[in-house]
Amino acid sequence: KDENDGNLSFLEYMLIGTEVLHCGVRRYTSPEEHAFFPDRLPGANKALPTLDFPSDLLSSAGGASSLNFNPILLKKYTESIIPMIACDGDDEQHGSTVLADITVLQALSRRVHYGKFVAESKYLSDPEGYQKLVEAGDADGVMKLLTNSVVEAKVLRRARMKAATYGREPLILPEIEGVDQSENTSLVAAAAASAVVATIEAMKAHTEGKVDPAVIEALYKDFIIPLTKDIEVAYLFKRCGKDPPPQYAPDRMSIDL
Repeated sequence: KDENDGNLSFLEYMLIGTEVLHCGVRRYTSPEEHAFFPDRLPGANKALPTLDFPSDLLSSAGGASSLNFNPILLKKYTESIIPMIACDGDDEQHGSTVLADITVLQALSRRVHYGKFVAESKYLSDPEGYQKLVEAGDADGVMKLLTNSVVEAKVLRRARMKAATYGREPLILPEIEGVDQSENTSLVAAAAASAVVATIEAMKAHTEGKVDPAVIEALYKDFIIPLTKDIEVAYLFKRCGKDPPPQYAPDRMSIDL
């Protein structure tokens, strides 16, 4: 039990402890890093020198650079993502599981918050266009302007292909008596061809590997890409001097009903 916020889940308890530890070595001074519980972090560690980062990566206008969408990320992870990727039951590996959860959450947080850097780049490429849309309160117009459907399609395909490639057991060729496989280019070529075929087959439908490529693709399509774009819209509104519409608040996703 936490004396300030009531009952904490085991994940929340471990996540807070991890962030306090990492804060002591300046993790959250990096513009790429965002804490899930920033109000629990201690002061700066004065024993370590301050790190200098380029000042032109993000804009502080309107508090744009301080946007933190980890509240909805944590909610979606526990309520939606875990049921998609985890099996029912209890393997009693609670500590190991939570440590893996924290690693995934921190990686996801970096991934979606890269949207702020992308949004800054897009703003600099067309400041007048974004300023006009923001001043009109046209969030849909901002979303349309920043969306690149071709790139998104490539990201989805790449995510599925990586899951199909790395989410299965490696191909092991049978030993052939009297043949040095390390020097046999034919065997290497055959192995590469087999791996390509296996990956293509895994791309076609659900597989029995370590992870279903279709699930990873769905995570990108329904969660990672939309949340990244929500952050971009919120950043651009702040960047242009206005608060984003309520559907782009850090505690929800715009696609939620």
